[in-house]
Amino acid sequence: MRLKPLIAAAITSASLLSLPAAADPGQVWLYNWSGYMDPDTLAGFQDATGTAVVLDTYGDADEAEARLLARGTGYDLAIVASETVGRLAEAGAIREFSLPDIPNAAALDTELMQILLASLPQAEGYALPYLWGTTGLAYDRAAVQERLPDAPLDSWALVFDPENASKLADCGISIVNSVEEVLAAALAYLGLDPQSQSEQDIEAAFGLLSAIAPYVRSFDSYQYDALMDGEVCLAIAWSTAGLAPKMENENSSYQYVIPREGSNLWADLFVVPSDAGDPESAHRLVNHVLQPSEMARATVFNNATNSLPAARQEIRDPGYAIPALTLPPEIREKLFVVKPRNGEEKRMLDRRWRLLQIGL
Repeated sequence: MRLKPLIAAAITSASLLSLPAAADPGQVWLYNWSGYMDPDTLAGFQDATGTAVVLDTYGDADEAEARLLARGTGYDLAIVASETVGRLAEAGAIREFSLPDIPNAAALDTELMQILLASLPQAEGYALPYLWGTTGLAYDRAAVQERLPDAPLDSWALVFDPENASKLADCGISIVNSVEEVLAAALAYLGLDPQSQSEQDIEAAFGLLSAIAPYVRSFDSYQYDALMDGEVCLAIAWSTAGLAPKMENENSSYQYVIPREGSNLWADLFVVPSDAGDPESAHRLVNHVLQPSEMARATVFNNATNSLPAARQEIRDPGYAIPALTLPPEIREKLFVVKPRNGEEKRMLDRRWRLLQIGL
């Protein structure tokens, strides 16, 4: 999950006209997060196949889910957040992949897939991973330690302890606008099952979040710019944004950590809408992206964990061999996947999340 709105606007302006009434054999329509695929990857697909990619983008997982559930999108392929896939599959909004048409999928990281499917069995056959990441803490070490000399830098307590949050409010706290992921982190901090759907546990987690909400500057999916520009000193952030200052700006003052209590493992997944006009071209595009060279490009472009172990060997920059990206066993054992919720449960969480943001 990586959002760079200004870049995305330049890339996708042609796609904002109108969706096709019928499939065009010379085009495949892709729906994706803003700024989340290297344009050279799409250009390479056109060069290799003669099929142009028309790209439309979104900035919020709920927006993408709602559009796909509504049908009639005209999209042939979409990349969506893992927590939405169960609801999309159960609603019949996506169709199964034809895996024989995607031979490169055989090389996917099987361990990460097993972690995903253990919590999201609905994804089997209906989704293939593009990139992976975590939801953790990004912070400016100097700014935090100036205010909290004994700051718990490897713990969710850095933000979820109201005393800590109050002392960091002046330099800026941002929380990613993803209720399911933030709720899971709060549950983990409380020592509860991060996948719990118990009303009592959810009440406890929202109580914790309500206590720190007055100190939060923003609930924001577009954290990339705020972190790159040093506008906040602490963020609950997707790793793609949290790692950006260090990986792209070589700004050593910012650190990204996976808290010791555990963190969410997320995946952005390829899905084919049930009403796709050209699923064959969609399969060809997925197979193109799942080449080692293209997945290496995607890792560097997005600061994300690669879906192909073979592709990691093609990344020449040793800076991308850090644990936050390679997710070695000692990191993976601390990770969990957000448990899928049905539509009514998600609407309840959304309502409470919105009330929390406006102080009610």
